[in-house]
Amino acid sequence: MPYRAVVSGELARLFSVLSHATRIRIIEELQKEDLTVGTLKEILGITHAAVSQQLSVLRSHHLVSEKRQGRNVFYHLRKPDLAKWIMDGVKFILPDTNEVQTMVSAIESARSAWNQEQPEEAKSRSKSSGKTASANLKAVAKPSSKSNGKAAGAKASAPATRNGSRSR
Repeated sequence: MPYRAVVSGELARLFSVLSHATRIRIIEELQKEDLTVGTLKEILGITHAAVSQQLSVLRSHHLVSEKRQGRNVFYHLRKPDLAKWIMDGVKFILPDTNEVQTMVSAIESARSAWNQEQPEEAKSRSKSSGKTASANLKAVAKPSSKSNGKAAGAKASAPATRNGSRSR
């Protein structure tokens, strides 16, 4: 039984390394050919430092290795089947066609039902919401008798931030 724990631990470690989208993209690019950091930077559209950081993780887990050719360092997959294995895993993220068809059917039914109900409900909503909206506007525009105009004006002119507090 301890061998199962060892193997599952190693697989979990591999999956944690593969759990970053950029590392997966690097592996897929290295499947085609050996590449430099600069080339990967251009392909992935990220910084040189970001590529180097991700390659360092892959190198430390023995998934990629490097070879020098003059001043250039080329990276390659130690086990090219890893990229193929990852692409084989794509089938696990594809949605089930039955689930997709059920969802599309439900969306179409809801859209159809809402479109049939909308004209009648929209008329009744616009009549009642028009009265409510104008009443709300009057209430907001009317100054409170308890506060002086100066304090109310100061609050209204303060810039709002996301959490409702004033900016400094």
